Amino acid sequence: MDYPLENLGPERFQYLCQALVAKEFPRVQCFPVAQPDGGRDAVSLYSDDQGEKFTVFQVKFARNPFSETDPHKWLVAIMEEELPKVKRLLLQGASHYLLLTNIPGTAHLDTGSIDRLHKLVSRDLGIPFQCWWRNDINRRLDGAWSLKWVYPDLMTGPDFLRWIAETGFSDNKERRSAAVRAFLRHQYRLDGKRTVLTVCTPSV
Repeated sequence: MDYPLENLGPERFQYLCQALVAKEFPRVQCFPVAQPDGGRDAVSLYSDDQGEKFTVFQVKFARNPFSETDPHKWLVAIMEEELPKVKRLLLQGASHYLLLTNIPGTAHLDTGSIDRLHKLVSRDLGIPFQCWWRNDINRRLDGAWSLKWVYPDLMTGPDFLRWIAETGFSDNKERRSAAVRAFLRHQYRLDGKRTVLTVCTPSV
Protein backbone atom coordinates (compact mmCIF):
# COMPACT_ATOMS: atom_id res chain seq x y z
CA MET A 1 0.00 0.00 0.00
CA ASP A 2 1.28 3.46 -0.96
CA TYR A 3 -0.31 6.10 1.26
CA PRO A 4 -1.10 9.64 -0.01
CA LEU A 5 1.54 11.29 2.15
CA GLU A 6 1.41 14.49 0.10
CA ASN A 7 -2.12 15.14 1.44
CA LEU A 8 -0.53 16.08 4.76
CA GLY A 9 1.66 18.92 3.55
CA PRO A 10 5.14 19.55 5.00
CA GLU A 11 4.19 20.43 8.59
CA ARG A 12 1.74 17.59 9.24
CA PHE A 13 4.10 15.16 7.51
CA GLN A 14 6.74 16.18 10.04
CA TYR A 15 4.27 15.53 12.86
CA LEU A 16 3.55 12.10 11.39
CA CYS A 17 7.26 11.29 11.19
CA GLN A 18 7.76 12.40 14.77
CA ALA A 19 4.94 10.06 15.85
CA LEU A 20 6.50 7.14 13.97
CA VAL A 21 9.89 7.87 15.51
CA ALA A 22 8.38 8.08 18.99
CA LYS A 23 6.94 4.56 18.56
CA GLU A 24 10.37 3.04 17.91
CA PHE A 25 12.86 5.16 19.85
CA PRO A 26 12.90 5.87 23.58
CA ARG A 27 13.46 9.27 25.14
CA VAL A 28 12.48 11.21 22.02
CA GLN A 29 12.36 15.01 22.11
CA CYS A 30 10.24 16.38 19.23
CA PHE A 31 10.86 19.98 18.17
CA PRO A 32 8.17 22.39 16.93
CA VAL A 33 7.76 22.72 13.18
CA ALA A 34 8.47 25.82 11.06
CA GLN A 35 11.20 27.07 13.39
CA PRO A 36 15.00 27.19 12.95
CA ASP A 37 16.01 23.75 14.21
CA GLY A 38 19.71 23.58 13.41
CA GLY A 39 19.30 20.44 11.29
CA ARG A 40 17.15 18.40 13.70
CA ASP A 41 13.39 17.78 13.87
CA ALA A 42 13.72 15.40 16.83
CA VAL A 43 16.44 13.82 18.94
CA SER A 44 16.59 10.68 21.04
CA LEU A 45 18.81 10.85 24.08
CA TYR A 46 20.75 7.79 25.14
CA SER A 47 20.71 6.36 28.64
CA ASP A 48 22.57 8.28 31.32
CA ASP A 49 25.53 5.88 31.35
CA GLN A 50 26.24 6.79 27.70
CA GLY A 51 26.84 10.43 28.43
CA GLU A 52 25.39 13.17 26.24
CA LYS A 53 25.15 11.10 23.06
CA PHE A 54 21.96 11.35 20.97
CA THR A 55 20.38 10.34 17.66
CA VAL A 56 19.31 13.10 15.26
CA PHE A 57 16.10 12.81 13.20
CA GLN A 58 15.56 15.09 10.22
CA VAL A 59 12.48 15.23 7.95
CA LYS A 60 12.53 16.24 4.29
CA PHE A 61 9.23 16.61 2.42
CA ALA A 62 8.73 16.91 -1.34
CA ARG A 63 5.40 18.35 -2.47
CA ASN A 64 5.51 16.48 -5.80
CA PRO A 65 7.82 13.48 -5.32
CA PHE A 66 6.65 11.81 -8.54
CA SER A 67 6.83 14.87 -10.79
CA GLU A 68 10.42 14.25 -11.90
CA THR A 69 12.19 11.22 -13.28
CA ASP A 70 14.79 11.16 -10.50
CA PRO A 71 13.30 12.85 -7.42
CA HIS A 72 15.98 11.28 -5.23
CA LYS A 73 18.53 13.59 -6.87
CA TRP A 74 16.71 16.48 -5.19
CA LEU A 75 17.12 14.74 -1.85
CA VAL A 76 20.84 14.16 -2.40
CA ALA A 77 21.29 17.85 -3.23
CA ILE A 78 19.36 18.87 -0.11
CA MET A 79 21.45 16.57 2.06
CA GLU A 80 24.68 18.02 0.70
CA GLU A 81 23.43 21.41 1.94
CA GLU A 82 22.42 19.95 5.31
CA LEU A 83 25.70 18.21 6.09
CA PRO A 84 27.44 21.29 7.59
CA LYS A 85 24.56 21.64 10.09
CA VAL A 86 24.78 17.99 11.04
CA LYS A 87 28.54 18.24 11.49
CA ARG A 88 27.98 20.97 14.04
CA LEU A 89 25.64 18.62 15.89
CA LEU A 90 28.43 16.03 16.02
CA LEU A 91 30.38 18.39 18.24
CA GLN A 92 27.42 18.44 20.64
CA GLY A 93 27.16 14.64 20.90
CA ALA A 94 25.21 13.43 17.85
CA SER A 95 26.29 9.86 17.15
CA HIS A 96 23.53 8.55 14.84
CA TYR A 97 21.57 10.27 12.06
CA LEU A 98 18.19 9.22 10.66
CA LEU A 99 16.55 10.98 7.71
CA LEU A 100 12.83 10.59 6.91
CA THR A 101 11.31 11.50 3.54
CA ASN A 102 8.27 10.91 1.33
CA ILE A 103 10.52 10.41 -1.70
CA PRO A 104 10.63 6.86 -3.10
CA GLY A 105 14.10 5.29 -3.09
CA THR A 106 15.50 2.96 -5.73
CA ALA A 107 16.87 -0.47 -4.81
CA HIS A 108 19.61 -1.12 -7.40
CA LEU A 109 22.69 -2.49 -5.67
CA ASP A 110 25.36 0.22 -5.21
CA THR A 111 23.88 2.48 -7.93
CA GLY A 112 20.36 2.94 -6.51
CA SER A 113 19.46 6.02 -4.53
CA ILE A 114 19.19 4.09 -1.25
CA ASP A 115 22.78 2.81 -1.40
CA ARG A 116 24.18 6.00 -2.91
CA LEU A 117 22.71 8.31 -0.27
CA HIS A 118 23.80 5.96 2.49
CA LYS A 119 27.39 5.97 1.23
CA LEU A 120 27.42 9.74 0.73
CA VAL A 121 26.17 10.69 4.18
CA SER A 122 27.98 7.92 6.09
CA ARG A 123 31.29 8.89 4.43
CA ASP A 124 30.92 12.60 5.08
CA LEU A 125 29.61 12.34 8.65
CA GLY A 126 31.52 9.34 9.88
CA ILE A 127 28.59 8.14 12.03
CA PRO A 128 25.87 5.51 11.45
CA PHE A 129 23.24 6.82 9.02
CA GLN A 130 19.86 5.53 7.89
CA CYS A 131 17.12 6.95 5.67
CA TRP A 132 13.46 6.05 5.98
CA TRP A 133 12.34 6.44 2.38
CA ARG A 134 8.70 6.48 1.29
CA ASN A 135 8.48 2.70 1.33
CA ASP A 136 9.87 2.56 4.88
CA ILE A 137 7.23 5.01 6.10
CA ASN A 138 4.48 3.17 4.22
CA ARG A 139 5.38 -0.14 5.82
CA ARG A 140 5.36 1.39 9.29
CA LEU A 141 1.95 2.90 8.59
CA ASP A 142 0.56 -0.51 7.60
CA GLY A 143 0.53 -1.53 11.25
CA ALA A 144 -0.18 1.90 12.75
CA TRP A 145 -3.97 1.63 12.77
CA SER A 146 -4.59 4.17 15.54
CA LEU A 147 -2.15 6.65 13.98
CA LYS A 148 -4.10 6.66 10.72
CA TRP A 149 -7.15 7.93 12.59
CA VAL A 150 -5.09 10.87 13.84
CA TYR A 151 -4.19 11.63 10.19
CA PRO A 152 -7.36 10.63 8.29
CA ASP A 153 -5.92 12.17 5.11
CA LEU A 154 -3.98 8.92 4.83
CA MET A 155 -6.98 6.61 5.11
CA THR A 156 -7.56 4.32 2.13
CA GLY A 157 -10.40 2.14 0.93
CA PRO A 158 -9.03 -1.00 2.63
CA ASP A 159 -8.76 0.94 5.90
CA PHE A 160 -12.47 1.75 5.78
CA LEU A 161 -13.33 -1.82 4.87
CA ARG A 162 -11.47 -2.93 7.98
CA TRP A 163 -13.32 -0.38 10.06
CA ILE A 164 -16.66 -1.56 8.69
CA ALA A 165 -15.77 -5.19 9.34
CA GLU A 166 -14.70 -4.49 12.92
CA THR A 167 -17.47 -2.10 13.96
CA GLY A 168 -20.35 -2.83 11.61
CA PHE A 169 -23.26 -0.46 11.18
CA SER A 170 -25.44 -1.76 14.00
CA ASP A 171 -25.33 1.52 15.95
CA ASN A 172 -26.22 4.77 14.19
CA LYS A 173 -26.19 2.92 10.89
CA GLU A 174 -27.29 5.80 8.68
CA ARG A 175 -24.88 8.32 10.22
CA ARG A 176 -21.88 6.04 9.85
CA SER A 177 -22.71 4.95 6.32
CA ALA A 178 -23.22 8.60 5.29
CA ALA A 179 -19.80 9.47 6.72
CA VAL A 180 -18.14 6.66 4.77
CA ARG A 181 -19.90 7.65 1.53
CA ALA A 182 -18.86 11.29 1.99
CA PHE A 183 -15.24 10.29 2.54
CA LEU A 184 -15.19 8.05 -0.54
CA ARG A 185 -16.75 10.78 -2.69
CA HIS A 186 -14.13 13.25 -1.45
CA GLN A 187 -11.29 10.83 -2.23
CA TYR A 188 -12.75 10.17 -5.68
CA ARG A 189 -12.78 13.91 -6.46
CA LEU A 190 -9.20 14.29 -5.21
CA ASP A 191 -8.03 11.37 -7.33
CA GLY A 192 -9.75 12.90 -10.35
CA LYS A 193 -8.03 16.25 -9.80
CA ARG A 194 -4.64 14.56 -9.42
CA THR A 195 -5.23 12.66 -12.66
CA VAL A 196 -6.17 15.84 -14.54
CA LEU A 197 -3.13 17.68 -13.23
CA THR A 198 -0.85 14.81 -14.18
CA VAL A 199 -2.23 14.70 -17.72
CA CYS A 200 -2.33 18.44 -18.34
CA THR A 201 0.91 19.55 -16.76
CA PRO A 202 3.50 20.16 -19.52
CA SER A 203 6.77 18.29 -19.29
CA VAL A 204 9.88 20.26 -18.42
